[in-house]
Amino acid sequence: MKYSYLYSGSNAAFVFSGLATFSNGVAALVDEDVHKQLQKNKFAKHLLETGELEVEEIADDEPKAAPKSGRGGKGGKQNDAATDAAKAAGETALAAVKSELTGLGITFSYDESLEQLQAKLSQAKE
Repeated sequence: MKYSYLYSGSNAAFVFSGLATFSNGVAALVDEDVHKQLQKNKFAKHLLETGELEVEEIADDEPKAAPKSGRGGKGGKQNDAATDAAKAAGETALAAVKSELTGLGITFSYDESLEQLQAKLSQAKE
């Protein structure tokens, strides 16, 4: 069983103690075990109560949505979907690290790489 979480809060991305990262307005799929852990999280409960976090159960037998792509060619749609997914994951991770740095009051430039920002975050947490 999978669960779709949609975060509509004021932050660009929100990280739940390493369990999951929810970007604003982007649905994120989580497994049942992560869903169970989030159900125990007091802040996740608060976000659900205020409507900033929406959860939808997705049955394993439901058909998956076909990837939408304007480009053709052999294997183009599959490659585009994989590239888009990887790009979205990278952007989500970057947004999460930037959000966490901002929350800690750490300054950074927007042209720094994910690796550079993660190093700053590690140093700040030490």
